[in-house]
Amino acid sequence: MQEPLLSTTGAARGAGNDTDAPPPKAPGGTSLAYGCIPCEKLLIWRGDGSSRVLWKSICSFVLVAEIGYYIYLVYEHFPLLVVFALFSLAKFLVETWGQDTPTWVCPGGIGMFLFIYVVIIPGLLLYPNGVCTKNQDITFPYHSVLGGLLFFGGSCYALSYEVGRFRWKQDPANKGKLHTIGLAQYCIHPNYLGDLFTYTGWGLAAGTTCAITTPIFMVWSFLVFVCPNSDAYLAQRYWREWPDYEAKTATLIPFFRSKVLSQVLAWVAFAVGGWLYGSCAGQCG
Repeated sequence: MQEPLLSTTGAARGAGNDTDAPPPKAPGGTSLAYGCIPCEKLLIWRGDGSSRVLWKSICSFVLVAEIGYYIYLVYEHFPLLVVFALFSLAKFLVETWGQDTPTWVCPGGIGMFLFIYVVIIPGLLLYPNGVCTKNQDITFPYHSVLGGLLFFGGSCYALSYEVGRFRWKQDPANKGKLHTIGLAQYCIHPNYLGDLFTYTGWGLAAGTTCAITTPIFMVWSFLVFVCPNSDAYLAQRYWREWPDYEAKTATLIPFFRSKVLSQVLAWVAFAVGGWLYGSCAGQCG
């Protein structure tokens, strides 16, 4: 979903904080391509960290419109999903307006913007978790309760990491240092790990196998696109501390440090998600 574009502007969502001295260029340069396709111009999401008020307004307007449409789809039969949507909307807007650094809901390029709002949100939220919820096949007792616990548990896990990192960054003694304590000692991207639980809970509450494809596809996108984007940023920004931290810390799943196995897991998740996504048509009613 995101291309590993290196930037010296803003802070990575995964770990770390700003530093004044520009780091040296990472080995191999700042341009990466998947196969024969140079993606940085199309899938850029970090972009410029300067004032982006108009762009934030556009992103926020489209985000509110799409989440609003989702609420329209589910409000009659799934009040819990309305709560999830409103909670997520508030979280996304805080992320957008609380910093100038681009985020995935307000990326730094038009290509990524179109990818998020034409493909990702409609394809992995509106369709499986909204449109295709009429013929439920997840019917075990209290699946909505379990979904709610996972949703808010994952959200609190991610939020506790973000708050802890923010407070750590406020200490002048930590200026220019890589954040590696707290939840960040178990994996490099605790916030993304929390998101997996959040959207698993959302899928369980929606009650269909189709909805469960969302967190499965997220495993693929995090390991193939999102985490490499943040890691490339951190590798350049904190070039002294990064090699040791990366070597001893799992990327996404605690204690799962193998890069090769992570890629295997990613593509297995993609295959399983694609297979389960085939059930969506029958669950749309």
